[in-house]
Amino acid sequence: MRSSRISARSWLLALYVATIIVVAIGKAYGHRGPDNNFLIFRWSFLNLASGHDMYAAQPQHHADLYKYSPSFAVLFAPFALIPFSISLALWAALNALLLFYAVYRLLPGREAALALALIYLEVLRSMQRSQSNSLVTALVILAYLALEQRKQLGAAFSIAIGAAVKIFPLAALALAIFHPRRVRFALVTVIAMVVVLALPLLVVPPAELAAQYRSWRAVEALDALSVGGGGGGGLYGGVMQQLRLIFGVSWPNWPVQLAGTVLLMLPLARWRNWAGERFRLRFLCALLVYMVIFNHQSESPSFVIAVTGIAIWFVTTPRTWWHTTVLVLTILVVSISSTDITPKSWQRDFFVHYRLKTIPCTIAWLTMIWELLAFPRSEGGEARELQVSAREPLANAG
Repeated sequence: MRSSRISARSWLLALYVATIIVVAIGKAYGHRGPDNNFLIFRWSFLNLASGHDMYAAQPQHHADLYKYSPSFAVLFAPFALIPFSISLALWAALNALLLFYAVYRLLPGREAALALALIYLEVLRSMQRSQSNSLVTALVILAYLALEQRKQLGAAFSIAIGAAVKIFPLAALALAIFHPRRVRFALVTVIAMVVVLALPLLVVPPAELAAQYRSWRAVEALDALSVGGGGGGGLYGGVMQQLRLIFGVSWPNWPVQLAGTVLLMLPLARWRNWAGERFRLRFLCALLVYMVIFNHQSESPSFVIAVTGIAIWFVTTPRTWWHTTVLVLTILVVSISSTDITPKSWQRDFFVHYRLKTIPCTIAWLTMIWELLAFPRSEGGEARELQVSAREPLANAG
C-alpha cells in the first residue's frame, strides 16, 4: 500500500517537474516569447528600485499595468535580478511545487495524489500565463496548516505575503475566527502585515514608497469598478458578471460580494462545529472557491484556486452521485474547455462568451455551503487524521 502511494507521488512530482521545464523552455525560447504577466512582474522591481512609478504605463517594456503591491515587487526581486530563462523556470517551479508541497502536507498520500491529478490542467494553465495563482493557493493552504498546528507567526506571514501578491487572500483571516488565541493572532497578523508592507523601504525612501502606495490605491480604486471583461485572457468577473449575463442587469459588484461573504460565514454561526477538523477542512475548501467566484477580477488562470478547493472537497468527502457530477462538470467546463481538445470556436463563442467557468464552481460552492450548514452536530468534535507532521488539532487545544 505504502509503495503504491510513494509511486503515485513520484510519478506526479516527475510530471509537475517535467511540465515546469517544458513551459519554461517554451516561454524563454518559443516564438511567442514570455507572457506579458512575467514581464510586468520582472520590471516591477526594476522600476521600484529606479524610482519610477510602477503603476504608470510602461509600453516600452510590457502591455497593461502593474497592479500588485510594492511589496510584491520586492519579493519578486530574486527573479528580476537573474538571467531571464532561469528566472522563468524558477518562478514556474515556485508556484507549482509549493502547491504540490502544500497539498501533500494537507492530505494523506492517496487523497493528495488524486487532488493534484485533478488540478494539474489548472496548474499548467497558470504556469503558461506566468501567473501567481498557484502560489496564492499554496499560501492559503499553508496558513490553514499553520493555524492547525497553532503556529501563529507562520499563518500570519502566509496570509500577509499572499495579500501582498493579491489582496483577496486576506479572506483567509476567516480561518482564525475561532482560533484559541484570537487576540494574540490579531496582533501577530498586524505585525506581519506591517513588516511585509514596509519591505520596499529596503530599496526606496519613505516618501517614494508613500507615492507608490498612492498610485496603487488609484489603480485598485479603478479596478473595483470593473464589471467583467472578455473572458479568456481577460476578466471573467465571477458571480457578479454571471448574474449580469443571465438577467441582463447592470449593478455594482459589492452587493453580490457582500451576499457571498454572508453566505460563506453563515455556517460559522454553529460555532461548536469548528472543533471538528472535518468541518474546518470543508470550510477551507469553500473559502478557496469563494476567493475566485466572488472576485470581480478573476481570470481564466485564477480558477486553479477554485478547482483546488473543489478537488480537496471531493477527495475528502463521501462519494455520492452528486459530488461526482459536480466534479466532472468542473473538470469539463473549467479545465478541459480551455485545452486544444475543445474547438476554438466553442471556446470563444460558448465557454468564454458566457463565462461558463463560473457556473460549476458556483454549484460546487453552494453545495459546500449547504453541507456546512447541515453538518451533523455529532461530528462537530471529531478530528480527522491528516498526514501532517507535528499536527496539533484545535479540538485538543487547552
